[in-house]
Amino acid sequence: MRLAGFLALFVATSCQAATYYVRSDGNDRASGQSDAAAWASLEKVNRQSFKAGDVVLFREGDRWEGKLAVDWSGTDSSYATVGAYYVENGMALRGFRDRRPIIEGAGRYPTGGIYEALVAVNAHDYVRIENLEVRDSEGRGIGFARSAHGEVVNAVVDGTYGSGIHFLDSDRGSVSRSLVTRAGLVFGRDGKRPWGAAITFVDSDSGRIADTTVTETYGEGINVNHGSSGTLIENNRVFAARSAGIYADAAPSTTIRRNIVVGTANREFWRGNDSVGAGIAINDEKYHYKVGGGSLSDDIQSKDVKIESNVVVYTSSGIALWAAAPHASHDNLIIAGNTLIDNDRQIAGLDKKAPGGLLADNVLLSLSKGTVDVNSAKLSGLTARNNYFSQGDPGGELSHAGNRHEGIALRKEGWRKFDSIDDVDWEELERIARSSTERRVTAADQN
Repeated sequence: MRLAGFLALFVATSCQAATYYVRSDGNDRASGQSDAAAWASLEKVNRQSFKAGDVVLFREGDRWEGKLAVDWSGTDSSYATVGAYYVENGMALRGFRDRRPIIEGAGRYPTGGIYEALVAVNAHDYVRIENLEVRDSEGRGIGFARSAHGEVVNAVVDGTYGSGIHFLDSDRGSVSRSLVTRAGLVFGRDGKRPWGAAITFVDSDSGRIADTTVTETYGEGINVNHGSSGTLIENNRVFAARSAGIYADAAPSTTIRRNIVVGTANREFWRGNDSVGAGIAINDEKYHYKVGGGSLSDDIQSKDVKIESNVVVYTSSGIALWAAAPHASHDNLIIAGNTLIDNDRQIAGLDKKAPGGLLADNVLLSLSKGTVDVNSAKLSGLTARNNYFSQGDPGGELSHAGNRHEGIALRKEGWRKFDSIDDVDWEELERIARSSTERRVTAADQN
């Protein structure tokens, strides 16, 4: 019994995940299992056979050029991880102090085009990418395909021809505490080829994007589409997204809450004559369905969507309801507690089908010349109550005894003068977002 117990302990210990280290001045002939014996190249990592849950850490501040393929999985208790390390008092510690390690595409890698990722996870579950900077990719930045439970944490993706972070057929993926900037460059450079969103979930259920910043992207900031169901998009900042800030397209049960979306006065990112695209938009584009040559069943639509307690400033439409497919219907849509400031239109598309929906406790504030609260007072299934309309009673089905038309103390200038992200007072907008949440909670208690 003692010998059997000892052997069982030995087997369990020998199967534990290992940690490997990589630094630019390392040695690929070394063991890789300490800073002193660190490997040197991406090629070594790409050739290595790893066990489930193994960890590969790159030294902070170092730089590697080329593609990194993460071709091993983890488990729910031991994620396969690619991240950073630093040395302090002779010890290698996970994380970084000042500068993330850089995986560099140099505008040449990966070589497979705009749909290939510089850091790629294909058909491997429970993989975590953390504390890396991925930049200047000829394709995507970080990509998960057919890989459940993928995580991107505290990463920077800067400069991608396609999407910055992309999930395809990869359920329960998440992006948190990260920065994605200058995505969809291929569209910005020739204006013809399709853009990639900064962060995209395609046919990927139960995803989450949280506490992340997206800035200066030629496509959408955050895009969930093609049947992706149950996505949670919360507490993010989006600045200067040319196409749309947050976009749910054929994406049932999406929750979009407590995000801040801001447009820009920089014409490079304008989609129209004087602004970026919509701040938050929901749609069912035809290309997903048979009517447009796609494969989705007609009953998979952007239904049961919640848009709550967001702040949207200086976009073409603060919240836009689109219905491109002929059968589109935004059933059970909730738009509540949002603050929409000086967008061209605070809400557009209220005449689209939305049976069983609710429009309540929102602030629609139009300040600059030419801006409007709504462009239709007709509702097709929504119930409207207790909203603030800065331009007076819009009439029609939007009229309600609980509406307000004066008293909101946000009437200042400068909401449409943000040339760069540094011009935005995020603390002020976060205070407004908190008050939006409190307003929504209070209204819910009263009702």
